[in-house]
Amino acid sequence: MKINWGTGIVIGIIVFVVISITMTVIFMTQDVSLVSDNYYEKSLSYQEEIDKQSRTKSLDEQVKINFNGELVTISLPSDYISKDISGEIFFYRPSNPKLDFALPLQLVEGNQIIPVGRLEKGFWRIKLNWVMDGNGYYSEKVIIIE
Repeated sequence: MKINWGTGIVIGIIVFVVISITMTVIFMTQDVSLVSDNYYEKSLSYQEEIDKQSRTKSLDEQVKINFNGELVTISLPSDYISKDISGEIFFYRPSNPKLDFALPLQLVEGNQIIPVGRLEKGFWRIKLNWVMDGNGYYSEKVIIIE
């Protein structure tokens, strides 16, 4: 059976339309997760974050965030123990925002120990926001759980 050029053009157009519709459906059903759901609000407060980071760098002694494979230990210098400190520890998973969670900063003698046994393996970013003497501070540490 011979196919003339008119039939070939119609078949080509039909194949193109079917492929276009299929690709549109596939792309529309994909989950596109942003780094943050409220990225616009966060961009407006970005200068505050810069100020917190520069204040943190200007401290005489830095807060230490250590990871030994099983525990995350947050240690404040002994000079800060007597001060009124409050804050939040945020565990951020860039590849899956559903795994993100926050813990309150609850220091015992300047330390807080967090077991990581329940966390999924992979890349995590620990963000520590705290307030000391009415000023905000920020530290961050990248860990890889294996």
